[in-house]
Amino acid sequence: MLLACQAGALQAAAPAAASHDLSLRLDPAAHALQGEDRITLPPGLRGSVTLTLAEALRVERVTARGRALPFTREGERLRIALPPGTRALALRYGGRLAGDEPPRVAPEGTWLPGEAAWYPRLAESDTVALRVRTPAGQQAALTGALRHEQREADGGNRADWTAYPGEPPTLFAGPWTCETRPHRGLRLRACFHAEVARLAPDYLDDVAHHIDRYAARIGPYAYAGFDVLTGPDPVGLGYPGLTYVSRAIVALPFMRARSLPHEVLHTWWGNGVRVRAGGGNWAEGLTTYQSDYALADAAAQARMRRDWLLDFAALPAEGDTPLAAFVTKAHARDQVVGYGKAAFVFHMLRRRIGTEAFDAGLRRFWAARRGTEAGWDDLQAAFEAASGQQLGAFFSQWVTRAGAPALGLRDVAWREDGVGLTLTQSPDGAPWTLQVPVVVDTERGPEAHVVALDGAQARVDIATRSRPLALRVDPEGDVFRRLAAGERPAVLRGLLLQPAAQAVVPDAMAAEGRDAARALAASLLPGAGAPVPASEWDRARPALLLGLGPPEAVAAGFGLAPPDGAAMGAGSALAWAVPGAAAPTVVVAAADPGALQALARSLRHYGAESWVRFDGARLAGKGLWPAAADNALSARR
Repeated sequence: MLLACQAGALQAAAPAAASHDLSLRLDPAAHALQGEDRITLPPGLRGSVTLTLAEALRVERVTARGRALPFTREGERLRIALPPGTRALALRYGGRLAGDEPPRVAPEGTWLPGEAAWYPRLAESDTVALRVRTPAGQQAALTGALRHEQREADGGNRADWTAYPGEPPTLFAGPWTCETRPHRGLRLRACFHAEVARLAPDYLDDVAHHIDRYAARIGPYAYAGFDVLTGPDPVGLGYPGLTYVSRAIVALPFMRARSLPHEVLHTWWGNGVRVRAGGGNWAEGLTTYQSDYALADAAAQARMRRDWLLDFAALPAEGDTPLAAFVTKAHARDQVVGYGKAAFVFHMLRRRIGTEAFDAGLRRFWAARRGTEAGWDDLQAAFEAASGQQLGAFFSQWVTRAGAPALGLRDVAWREDGVGLTLTQSPDGAPWTLQVPVVVDTERGPEAHVVALDGAQARVDIATRSRPLALRVDPEGDVFRRLAAGERPAVLRGLLLQPAAQAVVPDAMAAEGRDAARALAASLLPGAGAPVPASEWDRARPALLLGLGPPEAVAAGFGLAPPDGAAMGAGSALAWAVPGAAAPTVVVAAADPGALQALARSLRHYGAESWVRFDGARLAGKGLWPAAADNALSARR
């Protein structure tokens, strides 16, 4: 399942733009479209113009002032000879766009991405007015403002749109039931396939709520409305004023709880303010922090921060890049930095300058950059203006530098009214400048302190109001860092992020079991290749061990101890990360081949857990291995 976001795609400099008055007729049953485009060219073009049009679409004629113009095609490049003084063209084109992948025109769901050149484009910044005609039983949606819509005599539908600026428009269509609701001058619309149409009112309620919440905190919503569309593809994608979601997952709880508000917020970060090319994609981290994280309660936020740190601990060295180098999520390794670490940086920034200044900085940023591109430097300027603080060192170390510090604690000296300690860091390269929380447990309760650490070590003395009993350094995980010994339980992600992982099956596994194991391994570890027999298992390499039978028997077959505790409950399959393994190792024990294959779409979504138990495809239990009672960042009197 791909859960991604098109918002925040980096924009490149574009040539002078054209404007399009485009009429499009879709024929999903025939996988075909027919287009008539009246193009107004920018001034200064002489001799010829080169447009981009998908290779599958043939050009039937090109005219100017009623006269046919000669043209040539080479792949997607359409070169048209221009008589002197030509400022406008009329172009007729069409063709079939079939297949499972976009761009396509199909009965169950048409998807024409903007980058696919489904109309003859001069530049990405072209303006587009579109009239789209769909047959009976089909409706269309564009990343743009709906100006007019009407049912025609034959039962078909015609809709007139103006595409939003900033990126080429994307067009969708489907056999939808559409429910429309006005909200504070906006047009909200849910267009769902019949089997999930009952969910439309709840989705519209949620969209209205999230738009109001974000507008109150950031600034006015930037688009004419917001559409939620379902489709046959295994995706969840965000576009300006629109989200496109698999109809297979739209009813799942996480869609409304987390994915929908995330995509609504992208209409501010990534669409309303676009990401400037060349300096890193800040939009995914900011959206994750203000949506996924902000919607959680305090306990869930603490777990989310710990998950981000566990993900970073599992990240192979080659995947650890600066935030300034993150563009988009091409692999789960990219998400560790571009989503998790970036969100964590915003968390540390808010703690440093305070919530009031943090919110004021975002409002400044939105007001100044709305409708334009921006980078990390623009965010820095907005937060500096709002807080009155110089933040260059903070942004430089967290945005342009890879890695993270590892904290240490030594030389603890207890007194009746306080405690002395030395706080250390082991960075790669120069020391980081950090504000480190230290909690001292006293006879009257815990006391929170903050220690400034900008060198390899700092000796500090903390006065307490009553007798200190214990202390904990960064106990809630508020500093982005490398977790200390005792803080890192083995988790599934430790294997899933490894490019050199291998899949292993028992030597005697039957063919049906091997086929199921191969399918699961391919979904979890695309680069692992076919599973190898246990007799060829290289124990020095990360490994996914796949077997059939009770967990105890499967573990014994690989020479391992079985898991214990809550993991060993009822269910058809159990996956667990092996604690203390020389290399990241995950075991999957399933009752039969069907139970093994049922995990192919689900298991990869639980990478932050130490163990996950399933009953068929239904989650039956999950958890982390217990943390050590003491670790390198705690001390007791």
